[in-house]
Amino acid sequence: MKAGLIIAAALFALPIAGGARADAPERLTLVFAGDTGFNGPSAAVSPHGGFKRGKLVRVEETVTKVAPLLRGDFVFANLETVVTARNDIPARAKMFVFRTHPAHVRALAASGINVFPAANNHAMDFGGVGAGETLRALQTMPEVLAAPGLGETREEAMRPHVFDLRGARVAISAIGNGGGGLPAREGNAGMLREDRDFGAVAARLAAEAADIRILSVHYGPEFEPKAGAADKARFRAALPQGAAIIAGHHHHVARGIELDGEKLILYGLGNFLHLGTQDMRRFDICRDFGLLARVGLVRRGEKYKVETVEAVPLTMMHIAPEPMRGEAGRLRVDVLNHLGTRLGEKGLRFAPQADGSGLWCVGDATDERCAGWRAPEASAREAEIAAACGKNVRRGSL
Repeated sequence: MKAGLIIAAALFALPIAGGARADAPERLTLVFAGDTGFNGPSAAVSPHGGFKRGKLVRVEETVTKVAPLLRGDFVFANLETVVTARNDIPARAKMFVFRTHPAHVRALAASGINVFPAANNHAMDFGGVGAGETLRALQTMPEVLAAPGLGETREEAMRPHVFDLRGARVAISAIGNGGGGLPAREGNAGMLREDRDFGAVAARLAAEAADIRILSVHYGPEFEPKAGAADKARFRAALPQGAAIIAGHHHHVARGIELDGEKLILYGLGNFLHLGTQDMRRFDICRDFGLLARVGLVRRGEKYKVETVEAVPLTMMHIAPEPMRGEAGRLRVDVLNHLGTRLGEKGLRFAPQADGSGLWCVGDATDERCAGWRAPEASAREAEIAAACGKNVRRGSL
């Protein structure tokens, strides 16, 4: 997995279920973080902590530097692990398998994360039994608003998780890759696959009455920062069906962001906090950070709109994520801008901020941070960035 970047988005219109309620909040903050799990590969689970190369670490020790970034109404992290207190479930024959004790997911929830999409290539590491453990564990956590993507039937795995967010109705679905031929079916917990079920899941989400619709997708080749043409086409085509935000992950590296009309596509969030991943600082400037997205929505009449997008690069996601500050952060914002430019006129470009983050504002934004906002100039290191992002880098699946 990869280091992280933070993004806050605001002022594009989100589909509303016949109009927002009169008591719906004027503003909402949605936070998106990437791949998350709290144990090393094949490590036994313990309620006392997760293992990083044999050393026991606690969630509370690892989230200190990102805690302020996890303040929001909706805080999302891709849960890339089985959740279980058991060490007796046989693992599938894979190079890397992950399991996290429920106590540590509860600790992550206590840090602010309240949405855990669970469909990805590690959801089935311990087969249907492990997926069932994950389902039951997440269902017992009242602080978790939604954990879509798994089910004991195909319908359950496809069904959006719907909840009230301070008066706004939110629907979220999740779909992943992998699964090892263990689909969700009667009597066998599992998930749906993005390569064959994407259209069905997107259509089911579009049919759900909601003010805000979100689709979590675990997809694509690892270590590749550029979104492929086929993925861009299907994500853009899915949006008119009802998804207002598509949040992509799996690549271990950050990808570009685009605003397609009034809908946001986060093509890749990279890593957030996963003890089973490598230190991404060994890679080039296009791959050594991840992305965390803070999306600020404002209600305009009966619709929510995205007003600003803030992007903050993260490092140290393999043990204790922290924002990349100063010039280091600015350079990674320039990388994100390069990737956004490759998406065409819809790609977002962020104005670097003094703290190392990036900020994008829609033209009529009323957020005070947007006063005087201007699109950034081209980076002086554009040639270096383009060369790094153009490399072909491959590693074993994590």
